[in-house]
Amino acid sequence: METKTNHWKTSYFVLIGLMAAIYAAVIYGVGMLTAVTIPVMHVFAPGMTGLLMGPIVLFVVKTVRRFGVLTLLAGLGVALFTLTGMGSINCLIFVVIIGLIADVIIAKTGFKTLSVGIGHGLTQAAYFTGGVFPFLFFLERELAKWQEMGMSREEILEYVKYFTGTFAVIGIVSAIVFGIAGVYIGKLILKRHFKER
Repeated sequence: METKTNHWKTSYFVLIGLMAAIYAAVIYGVGMLTAVTIPVMHVFAPGMTGLLMGPIVLFVVKTVRRFGVLTLLAGLGVALFTLTGMGSINCLIFVVIIGLIADVIIAKTGFKTLSVGIGHGLTQAAYFTGGVFPFLFFLERELAKWQEMGMSREEILEYVKYFTGTFAVIGIVSAIVFGIAGVYIGKLILKRHFKER
């Protein structure tokens, strides 16, 4: 008689840790690419990250198949990125909260690809929302902080317009859509490795 256990194996934590390091590197790389282009590209950075990380997220979630795997993967990836000095605690908090909600949905639906895609898209949107949050609610504080770093008020306001209003909505929606697309690209890549369960 076969018994199924819900225990976490050490190998799961190793896998999540390694993939979280890749996650952080992808966030960093995409961030650097968007930083050297026009400011509007920052709106699409979480979407690009979601597209690139989708196959890895699907692989890890389908391999581990435990509640909390997405939260650990995305949360640790964002935490590692935050340690570079480029991330923010707001982003990390938003990702962990939404990751937990997504993990509930993923576990309740039996780790289906669609729920993994939606969960991944939502964590990418949460990352973007964490970055937008200070500009929506604490703009003057953010302006002062950026001016202390040597930017002029005009430069900052040019950048801020891409994190508010319509651009914020575009960033959130694109993060969700590209996150889902990334997971489905992963499904195509990994179709021999995983059968839909």
